[in-house]
This record gives sequence, C-alpha cells and structure tokens, in this order.
Amino acid sequence: MELRPIDDAAALSGLRVVDISLGTSAVGSGLASNLPGVLLRDLGAEVTRVRSAHRSTLDTGVDFERVWQRGTTVIEVDHESPEAAPRILALAAEADVVFLSGPEELLEGRGIGYAELAARNPRTVVGRVRPTHTARGPLPDLELLVAARAGLPTQIRGHRGGPAFPDLAVASAGAGLAVTVGALATLYERETTGVGGWVETSLADGLRAILPMIIGRVEVPSPATDLLWRDQGPADGFAYRCADGEYIQLWFGAKGAYEAFLQEVGDEPSEKGYTADLVSGALTERGRRWAATFATAERADWLDRLSRAGIRCEPVLRPGEALTDPHVRETGLSVTAENPDLGPVTVLGPVARVTATSTLTAAPADAAYTGGVADTGARPGASTRLLSGVRVLDLAAYLAGPVTAQILGDLGADVVKVEPMSGDVHRSMEPMFAAGQRGKRAVAVDLKAPGAAQVLAGLFRWSDVVHHNARVGLADRLGYDEATVRTANPDVVYGHSSGFGPTGPRALLPANDHLMQALSGVEAGQGGADSPPTFMAWGAIDVTGGWLSACAVIAALYARKRSGAGQSVSTSLLGSALTLKSGAYVRGGTAVGGPVLDGEQTGYGAAYRLYQAGDGEWFALAVPDAGAWERLRQVVAISGLPDAPPPLRRAGEGRQDAERLLEEVFQAEPAEAWVRRLTAADVPVEAVAQVDRRGFVARVLDDPLTRQSGRVASFDWGARGRTETPGCQFGVGPTPRPTGRPGIPGLGEHTAEVLAELGFDADARAALAASRTVRSDG
Repeated sequence: MELRPIDDAAALSGLRVVDISLGTSAVGSGLASNLPGVLLRDLGAEVTRVRSAHRSTLDTGVDFERVWQRGTTVIEVDHESPEAAPRILALAAEADVVFLSGPEELLEGRGIGYAELAARNPRTVVGRVRPTHTARGPLPDLELLVAARAGLPTQIRGHRGGPAFPDLAVASAGAGLAVTVGALATLYERETTGVGGWVETSLADGLRAILPMIIGRVEVPSPATDLLWRDQGPADGFAYRCADGEYIQLWFGAKGAYEAFLQEVGDEPSEKGYTADLVSGALTERGRRWAATFATAERADWLDRLSRAGIRCEPVLRPGEALTDPHVRETGLSVTAENPDLGPVTVLGPVARVTATSTLTAAPADAAYTGGVADTGARPGASTRLLSGVRVLDLAAYLAGPVTAQILGDLGADVVKVEPMSGDVHRSMEPMFAAGQRGKRAVAVDLKAPGAAQVLAGLFRWSDVVHHNARVGLADRLGYDEATVRTANPDVVYGHSSGFGPTGPRALLPANDHLMQALSGVEAGQGGADSPPTFMAWGAIDVTGGWLSACAVIAALYARKRSGAGQSVSTSLLGSALTLKSGAYVRGGTAVGGPVLDGEQTGYGAAYRLYQAGDGEWFALAVPDAGAWERLRQVVAISGLPDAPPPLRRAGEGRQDAERLLEEVFQAEPAEAWVRRLTAADVPVEAVAQVDRRGFVARVLDDPLTRQSGRVASFDWGARGRTETPGCQFGVGPTPRPTGRPGIPGLGEHTAEVLAELGFDADARAALAASRTVRSDG
C-alpha cells in the first residue's frame, strides 16, 4: 500500500502560543522556559516569546536564547514596570496556549496566572513551570540548586572524589518536556470540551521525569535492582584517548560485538563473556590494555577500522560539533540560517516530525481474521479527560520507546504492550524495565508464528496510536511497518522512534544512550575542559527520547482530531540527545557550546559552581544578578573580588581569579555556616546532599510534598514486592486528572483479556495458544 502526505499543513498549524518568561536564566533553567515554545514552533505553531528586558548576569555572553528563539517573535518587557502585567495579559488574551515561567512574585503576584488568563479566555491552555517547593523550603529556578538539594552531584563518577557539578541540565529539560506534554494533552481535550485548563510542573519534577532509571526502590532487591538503585551502575565508560588526543566511544551491546572487538585488537578471548567480565571487574584490567592500544593511532583510523569490522563506535564530540556531521545535516537535524544577532549559524533543526497521511486504497477486509472491534465511539473507561479513551499499541522495547507509551498511559490512555513469548529483554534489567512499563496491559505474541498476523491485524484496528522504536527495517520483517498497519487502520497515528532517524548514512546502525552521549557532546561537556569524557549511567537520553516522542504523538492526535486524517510521527534518539545540548551552534566553522565546565568539574565560574568548605563538605552557589553578587561580597568581606560577577567560563578560558579567592575564604568555616550566612543575606545557595545512591533515591522520593502531590508511584511488583518509582511529574486541572493503571504487568498477563476484546472467541484463543502464537500467564 502506498502512503503519501495529504497536505503541507503542520500538526499545530494555526495554533497561537505565547511563551512568557520573567526573571529566569537561560543557564539556570533555560530548557524549562524555552523548550515548550521551541517544540510547538517546530510542529507548526505561531510562537511569541515574552521575556524580561533585565537579563540574568549568568547569561552574559551566552547565546542560548538567540539559538532557541529562531523563528519566534520576541518581545521584551520591563517586568518591574506597572505597565508590564496589562501588556502581557493583552498579548496572551487571544492565545491558545500560554506558557509561564519565573518567580511567583513576578507572575501570580502581579495577576499573571491561570485564573486571570482563563477569565479573559476560557479556552486558554496554561502551562506553568513553577519554582520548586519541597519540605526543606522553596528554591528558585536554578538547576544547580535543585540538583544540590537532591544530591545529584554525588551520583556522578567524576575525576576526583566528592560531588561533581552536573553539566547536563536534566531538571530543566524534564520540566520543559513535562509541561509541553501536559499542555498538548489539555489542548487535545479542548477539542472535545471547548474549554482550556492548566498544567504545572517544576525543576524538581523535571529531575524525576528524566531520571526514573536510577530512582527507585523495591522491598526485595535483586542484583539488577542493586546495580542502579543501590549502586551507581557499571564503572567502565569505554571511551579511549587516541594518538591525536581525541576520544572514541565503544559499545558492546550488539550480539558478538565484545568477542569481535577482542579479536580485532588482539586481546585474549573471554571465557565467560561480556556481562560476566563487566560484573567481575575483569573489564577494568582489559580497559588499561585497550587504552595503550588506542593511543597508537588517530581517532579517524580507529573509527574506520572498527566500523569495517562491524564494531559499534562513535567519536566523542564537544557540544555543537555534531551539527556539522554529514548524517546530522542530511536528516535535517541541523539547519543553517541567518541569525539577526549572530549572522549565519548552524543550529539544531526540528527533532520531531508529524505528517498527515492518506492511503490510495481503502483498508480491505481480512478474511483470515474472524473477530472484530465494534467502534461505536463508546470505549471502556472513556471520558473527556485528557487521553481517556485513546487506545495505544506499544510495540517498543528497551527504554526510549516504552517511556512514550507510559506517559500516554499516565494521561489516561489504554496502553497494550506487545512483547515476545520470552519477554522484553529488559525484564531481566529491572530498573530499566520499571522506568518505562508502568500502567500497561501486557500481551505476549510470537510475531514470527503463522497466527501472529491475525492478532496484529486486530490490534491495529483497535488502536488509535501504534508506536515502536525498532531498528529501521525490523518492523517490515515482523509485520508492523506503517504500510501494513494502515492497511488495517488508515487513520491511525503511527509513531516510530528510531536511533538515528529513518534515513541517512547511520540509519541502519544500532544506537543507544551511551553512543548518543558521545555524539551529542554530553560526555565531553561533563568531562570538563582538557579532561577525559565522563559517562553518566542515568538513561537520560533514552528517557528524553520517550518524552519528545510523547509530545509528537499527542500533537498528532490533536491534528487527527481536527482533520480526521491519519498521522505519521518520526523522532530519533540522536535528535533527543542533541536537544539536551540545543543551545550549542556552529559559526564560521567553530562550535560554540556555551559555558564550559572546568577540568576539576566544580562549575562554570565563580558565580555558578560547587565550593568545598573547611569541614570538607560542599555547597552550591548560584548568583543570578549583580545585587546578589554585591550581597555575597559583603558576606565574605575579602578584597580582590570584582564589583560585578564575572561572566561564566568559555572555551579556552581557565580558572577565574574570583574562584580562587572564594575557594580560599570558604575554607575558613564549615559548609553549614556558609549556607546559613549566605541564605540570610539572600544569596542563592544550597548544601550539596552527601548521599549514596540509596540516600539519593530517598531524598527524591520521600519528600512529603512530593508524595502529597502524587508524584510517586507505589505498587506491588511480583517477586520484588512493594516498589516505588517516579510517577506522573505534572499536575493538571481544574478538574482531577485521570489515573493510570497501577503497577507493571506480568508477561502475557492480559493476553486472553485483550484477545477477547478484539473479537477472538474462546476456541480461537485456545487455537492461538496451542500453536504457541500467544502466551497467557494471567
């Protein structure tokens, strides 16, 4: 069956968005306050950005917002002026969606909030990134302080003992994605009710949203849960320095890759295999030998040699460098445009694509399929709340794909997960499985069995959304490619989250979080200036991919509801990784990546970094403006500090004189004393929670306000007993949100139930089970 676009209209064409950010910092919370507008713009919405004329001193010399605001109308206001609020309300009055970020005193305190916006226009959807509140008190929208309170700097294996500054802005990225998903779901609901609503989240919510793989606890631990929920995962990063000083990243996830690599570099064979060597520590000794081997040739030579041997590897690039990669350019993930402030620059292009499709022929009847789903419009549990009544077929595996369907389930969708008869490969990797499988019904099918096509055809007809993250070409071989799905259901939303995108030189290659950290600049950025890259076993890129795909799928549902046409959704793990470093750009052939972490991994400069006090404890200092810097100077009372906060460190710049002075003075007293004195002077500061992995999980999950807001999912999980993981990380209103199905399904737990709903009678179900087409453990 041939597919074709039916028109050039974007999914969100005609949608008006006003993105209001007052008193925020692009460095401190930029993705939270910019990503929603960026994503909706790239999906076709008309976006107006309203920002403060008074900029944070943290953003001096940082071009993030110039890059993010490509293609938007930017309006600056003096947020201290009494005329600011009426002007902002007037701009927002006709908007379909309004995003709000900044301190409550600048927004709600001046009458800029959901109540005022809804009174002017009841159809308005309001997305709010609210400052963090925990039982320990409020926090401003500054990523470093939120991370310090949670203990995140202690969860990084840095170059020295003690906490490391987290270069990857997971909290602000998660907040930006969560508020976008919630706003799109509310927008979808509005097509039925005609009335808008609100969604709100925070940086603390965002941190939980992106890190579910390392945040969890079980009543009965196992080696798998201990690996990430007690310990910090594998220590080996598999990045090696070559003869030219550049680094190469290896990945042994593919079958036989480890053995092939050992043979290629002449290392002795492994008797027990990759996993056993990783767990036993044998890989650490091998890694020392490999380091010497890689130092004998330049990176380009190694990339060529290993690629020809079929061994997955990628260069470790610095932020922004991937934008000139031929694959990135060919797939449209980088675009070159004239910037009014910077001139011609190459920046990140759209990372999610939604296309309306039609088929040339109507869906024929399937003579082999005797069942049928009667679609009368009334579905079990259907309501007008968000995605209640939407039916999602989850054919995804690993982490990025399943996270998408889990998010849709949190919003009320009925999600059916299909997995092999032996189970999803991640069932044995329990922290990864728990991060993306909550709230689903599980069906086990051998997709290569003769009867599988009948089962799939019924599931395709049942679905509003079919989603997977298989390697390019695999869906065709297993019978769930887009053409086959649309033969059964022409109007479905078909989503594919690939590794590198559906086309381009790398399209057919395996991909994972590890390789994407290398390509996107995440590893190099976390490593710091002139230091080795640092790998973070967080799964952050995988989970970001799940959230981005959820945004695109909900936008496609919205477009389908408006037009009646089926929709195709395409996202990639590479695009998700680049999103986390999307403030980077290329100008004149040089990559500009933003503030640079020092080699000791303490921070970006005197005003935004970690400091060690006299008792050996650490605290985070985040000075957002000249007033706070002056108050800091008065507290420390030393000569030599500049009158204004020094700009953050850029490429090629070393340690600042102000850093050295503050490092010395902070050694005079314990961290607790400095935090108390600086807090009293209204200088943003936070003690770094010195915790192991279990302590980190406890701080994130056990805060009373977190639990009261419903952000923790608690359920029984078979042999693991009582299990707790991050739940839905945003609230919606004004009426209560739908609640997703609790818990994680067992293998094949709902096979019989789902087949009955599809119209397979008892005899047909028994025949499928006898032929080993399906498995039912319910």
